[in-house]
Amino acid sequence: MDVRGLNLEDFQAIVAYVSKGEYDGNIVVERNAHENGRRLAARLWAEDGRGPGARTSWTGRHAHAACWHAYRDVLAELFERVPRATVRTAMAVYRGREGFEQHYPSTAYVNVGSQMQPAYMPELCDC
Repeated sequence: MDVRGLNLEDFQAIVAYVSKGEYDGNIVVERNAHENGRRLAARLWAEDGRGPGARTSWTGRHAHAACWHAYRDVLAELFERVPRATVRTAMAVYRGREGFEQHYPSTAYVNVGSQMQPAYMPELCDC
């Protein structure tokens, strides 16, 4: 995801706060995260692919990717602390807290499986 409005250190602090409180510390910022000018490129990562906040693929395989709920909780805290931030993901662009609250719920209904075996992000988690 592409984040504007805060630096890597602040983003890592937000993720650590949410992770400790909701996901037993299992959700972290992927180590390849970096700042590039005024933007931050980062992904959330589950250290334990079977732990809280980890996501499964639509075939049921466990992954280290963070689940839909972990992203939701981290972004909600991010916009609570930095209401005017902008976040661009593969599924949506959130311009400030209002944009996040308006658009994030609809990402739950995007099919990430196949036509024969549809799967939706909130269903693919271990939290």
